[in-house]
Amino acid sequence: MTTAADTLRELHRLHSHIRELKSEMEKGPRLFKTQQARQGRAETAVQEAHDQLKHLKVAVHEKEVTLKSTHQQIAKYEKQQNEAGVKKEYDALQHEIGTARQTCATLEDEILNGMAQIEETAAKIPELERTMKQIREETANFDNEAKARIARLTTELQEATTRLAEVEKDVPGDRALYDRLVASHGADAISPVRDKTCSICFGTVTAQQERQLEAGVVVLCKNCGRIMYLAN
Repeated sequence: MTTAADTLRELHRLHSHIRELKSEMEKGPRLFKTQQARQGRAETAVQEAHDQLKHLKVAVHEKEVTLKSTHQQIAKYEKQQNEAGVKKEYDALQHEIGTARQTCATLEDEILNGMAQIEETAAKIPELERTMKQIREETANFDNEAKARIARLTTELQEATTRLAEVEKDVPGDRALYDRLVASHGADAISPVRDKTCSICFGTVTAQQERQLEAGVVVLCKNCGRIMYLAN
C-alpha cells in the first residue's frame, strides 16, 4: 500500500529530477557558446597572423623600393659631383651623398629586421592553423554530441513530466496548497525530514510533528512552510 510519505517522496524525486534535467538542458547552449568563442579566438589569431605577414611584406617591399631609389639618387649625385665646376657645389653634393648613404644604411637595417619578422611570423602560421582546424573539429563534434544529448534529455524530461502528472493525481492533503508551494519553490516545496530536521531550513521537527508524519498526516514545517515527509 502506498502511503502519503511514499507519494511525497516520489513527488520530491520527480520534481528534483525534472529540475536537474532542465538545468542540464540549459547548460548545453552556454557551453557551446563558450566553445564557439574559443573557435572565434583561434580564427582571429590566424587572420591576424596573415594580416601581419602581409603588412610586413608590404613594408619591406616599400623599403626595398626606397632603397633602390636612394642608390639611384646617390649615383646621380656622384655623377653631378664629378661634373661640378665649383667647390661649393661639390661640397653640397658630398653632403647629399652622405645623407643618402645614411638613409640606405637605415633602410638596409630595417629591411633585414623586417625579413626576420616575416620569417618568424610565417613560421607561426602553420601551428595557428592546425590549432584552428582542431578547435573547429571539436566544435563540430561538440555540436553533434550536444544535439544528441538534448534529444536524450528531452525524452527523459517528457517521461518524468508524464510520471509526475500521474503521481500528482494522488497528492495527499490540500492539492491547492501543494500547487501553490510548487509554483513558488519548485522541487523545494517538499522537504525530507532527517534526524528530526527539515532539509530545507534545518528547523527542528517537534515530537508531535514526527508522530503525525509517522501516521501519514501531511505536515508543514513551522519555519519554512514546506510539505514534509520522513526520509528513509
